[in-house]
Amino acid sequence: MIFDKLSTYDKHKVFKNMLAPYTAVLIAQYFSLEYQYSAATICILSLESTRKASLRSSFERVLAASFGLILSACIIKFFHFNPISLVLFTGIFMPLCIRFNLMQGFFTNIVLATHFLLDKNVSLTFVFDQYLLLLVGVLCAIIFNLYMPSQNNEILSQLEKIDSIMKDIIFDFAKALKYKAVSLRQDELFEELKINLDNCKNLVEMEKDNNFFFKKVDISKNYSLKFSEYVTLLKIRECFNKISTDIPITSELASILKELATLNANTYAYNILLKKIKHSENRFKKEIDEKNLNIENKATYFLLIENIKDLIKIRIKNIF
Repeated sequence: MIFDKLSTYDKHKVFKNMLAPYTAVLIAQYFSLEYQYSAATICILSLESTRKASLRSSFERVLAASFGLILSACIIKFFHFNPISLVLFTGIFMPLCIRFNLMQGFFTNIVLATHFLLDKNVSLTFVFDQYLLLLVGVLCAIIFNLYMPSQNNEILSQLEKIDSIMKDIIFDFAKALKYKAVSLRQDELFEELKINLDNCKNLVEMEKDNNFFFKKVDISKNYSLKFSEYVTLLKIRECFNKISTDIPITSELASILKELATLNANTYAYNILLKKIKHSENRFKKEIDEKNLNIENKATYFLLIENIKDLIKIRIKNIF
């Protein structure tokens, strides 16, 4: 079944769009409001992807309606319920909504304004009736949106994919340093890594918007550190064009990168690696004059060493 292939979040979204509008119509019927089924339309429009987005759109609709319903009623009455009044209302009200960032409220008000034309009624009672209809729709949306499935499992799964790709990239770096031959697959790996980082970022932002008034474990730090690793990997990659395989430190750095790729999250092991790279760096400083390296080549090696150290330090931070 198609439903079985949906994510947990999408399954909840389907159920909400089934139940929330139905509930809104039942409440509108209970209060004997006119055009009760419009409560379902308003409710669906207010069901957003996150709690924060749902509250924001609902607030925009209620705020815009506080002015829009009275304005539309006055214009429609002035033009004696002629449809041209809807054109004039749009010409006045839409620029105001754009100016004050209330476009979510504009669409709802157009729906409610058509009720005035259909019913040929702009009495205060009827205007208040339509305002209550709006409140029923947005309140049902807010209540049903209070429950949001956590994205933490999806984020952790995405972070595991990112870890796996980074492992492949670091292995590739080790080979490139050892043989001075950058893999053709490297571009593909970096592209795949960026796509997964973007997907993870979207999930993290969605989780933040859902938890803005609920206290839950925040794993956005994990994403931030992974992105920092990605930036550092790009810096390491930039050093490869000026690397020579004729000096010992090149193979030493290759060995350190290979070891880094295979290490599990272990502070002690990472600190051992930092000591190794520091030792290689000190020996390299003594050998600089002997190897007669040019200034640009020296700078490239020191930059590469610093970037590898930064990568290890970021991984240590990620443990805590």
